[in-house]
Amino acid sequence: MEKLALKKYLHYACRQGADEAEIFYTCGREESVVVRQGTLEKVESAGDRGLAVRVICQKRAGFAYTSALTDADILRTVDMALTNADYAERDKFLGLPPRKISKPQNLRNCSPAALKLTLPDLADWAKRAENAAYALDSRIYATESAAAFAASSETHLASTRGVDAHGKKTLCGVALEIAAKSGAKMEAAYDFQYAVSAAKIAPEKIGRRAAERAVRMLAAVPAQTGRYDLLLTPSVARDFLSVLAELFSAENILRQRSLFRGKLGRQVASAKVTLIDDPFLPALSGSFLYDGEGVPGRKRVLIKNGRLRDLFYDVYSARKCGVPHAGNAARASIFSEPSIGASNLYFQRGKLARPEIIKNISRGVLIENIMGLHTADPVSGEFSFGAAGQLIRDGRLAEPVKDMAIAGNLVDLLKSIKACGSDLEFSGHYGSPSILIENIMVAGK
Repeated sequence: MEKLALKKYLHYACRQGADEAEIFYTCGREESVVVRQGTLEKVESAGDRGLAVRVICQKRAGFAYTSALTDADILRTVDMALTNADYAERDKFLGLPPRKISKPQNLRNCSPAALKLTLPDLADWAKRAENAAYALDSRIYATESAAAFAASSETHLASTRGVDAHGKKTLCGVALEIAAKSGAKMEAAYDFQYAVSAAKIAPEKIGRRAAERAVRMLAAVPAQTGRYDLLLTPSVARDFLSVLAELFSAENILRQRSLFRGKLGRQVASAKVTLIDDPFLPALSGSFLYDGEGVPGRKRVLIKNGRLRDLFYDVYSARKCGVPHAGNAARASIFSEPSIGASNLYFQRGKLARPEIIKNISRGVLIENIMGLHTADPVSGEFSFGAAGQLIRDGRLAEPVKDMAIAGNLVDLLKSIKACGSDLEFSGHYGSPSILIENIMVAGK
């Protein structure tokens, strides 16, 4: 949508009584395929566009959205936002951010090659991943799902306070869930890879990794109850990070919905832990110059050597907390107002490769799969989840294990981190190396 068109609707909002107004426009496209046993089973191609309007009237906020973009529809949406503001409560901290210019950087989060991906290209990716799995071992016998997708989006945010921010992104990927069988025993395994650039996707590698895990788990034995050092793979550690991310939200702190409330400046993790959120990392899907409110992005060191140093803030929470810098507002779609979120959140890598960490473990488990982690309580930090992986015995990987139950507290878990590996990997908004957590109680057989 043209810049002049957005200004027209902003001016209209002000003439109708808005003190401040903002319009967020987005358009995007996604194509996906699902393959099973070499046969194309499902094809989807969808595009959408629309805009959202936010207004502030006498310290009351109103919001409305539309996917119909005729002149009359947009004017009607502005009117609806103004009407909604009439019914809202006054809040002295409400207000849109002023325009600030971010330093130009080439984030490389829009790939020309990804924009050109076709449905036949995606079908080829899915089939290659599936074929690589079957070629690895004769015990691979069924495909739960072999899927590939490509998505692109473009956004434009403009406000009466001078904000004028544009963004373009691409994301593509392959995911495979495969099953192995030996006699009456069956096991399934999953692997995936998502990236901004099509050149980063390796379908055969995904297929082999999923097949290797499925075949290996055919020999899995129930875990024995006891204390172990747990070595989380990067994908599992990222799952933990996606749960932890909500604890750093200033909004959750203000609502008393985070166990980090009142702990700024205090030790909340092992000294081995440094946690960073960086919106300027190139070629990652979470990168941006401006956040969902048009505020320039800001690198934040949330935890440094175990000490809680910073939180995530949008404009509202920054004002309420008396903090000068926002920059963590995310916009998932036109259907909701901006909310606090991570850009590229990651554990800082350490110096040891995973094999070197394993050499120093006398009794442990390499955790490759977890289930139920997102039931963790953000206020108390209590969690309980199931896990599976490989035993580590006297510095060597041993037999695979399953049926493990692990319960505890997120802060205790953070304080038990003994090492971060050198194998930092990103997927979506989260990145992590292998993470070693010492002396954790595991319930098993």
